[in-house]
Amino acid sequence: MNHFVSLFKTKTFKYVLTLGLFLTSALIIAAMLLGNQAGQFVIRVQDGDVNKSISITDQDYANESTNTELFPASLASKLEAEGMDKMTDYSPEYFLEEDYTTLKELTEEPGFKNWDHNSLYIYTFYIVNTSASGGVGVTVSMNYSKVTNYLDTIIRVMTYYESYSTSDPQIYQLEDEELHQYDGYMLTPKYFKNSSVVFDDQEINIGYGTNQDYVKYSVLFWLEGNDPDSDKYGESLYGGTIKFSMDIKVAM
Repeated sequence: MNHFVSLFKTKTFKYVLTLGLFLTSALIIAAMLLGNQAGQFVIRVQDGDVNKSISITDQDYANESTNTELFPASLASKLEAEGMDKMTDYSPEYFLEEDYTTLKELTEEPGFKNWDHNSLYIYTFYIVNTSASGGVGVTVSMNYSKVTNYLDTIIRVMTYYESYSTSDPQIYQLEDEELHQYDGYMLTPKYFKNSSVVFDDQEINIGYGTNQDYVKYSVLFWLEGNDPDSDKYGESLYGGTIKFSMDIKVAM
């Protein structure tokens, strides 16, 4: 387990972060209202009108029953993860190795993890296809708000998901005058889309049936201690806050 321990800089424990993660899963989004079924949204597909829906859970759905007639009680349309304060700054070289072995270990179990002495925030959950039949496409977006003390300048966001296929991790950061690269980064970070949106372009296809009707999705947050803005703003970052939210929608 020694490879999980990072080497802190002398200014570690300088910053405090209150981080809230709020996820909302829209069961039917921008769908069509058909016939006289007032209030019922359905999506028209080639083989008939089939209801399409998704749910989310931070319980271990992969090991629960996947009976399509009676889904686990843990499935919900909204999740709210706990916040994290007194977050420290560092650079996460140890889970960005070539095969992402440590990343897979850290995201193995669903739910919230406060890892490596308040340095890494991890939240893992399942997106489940609860449709009556057939696969479903979903879009995932992330917003942020309530930023104080320039904390958005050094925050990093990573997303990663697993299903019958596995995604490449994605790292996001606020736009800099120059995209800073660090020795431990194998991935080139993407810029936040704007001052309130991290990304809005992730698309995931979820299958249907046992072992294919879900995606295990993970979000990781850290404060990048090697970002020049960490030195630029210095003590001004102390006590900074930021809040993140995610929307998961059925794609048309």
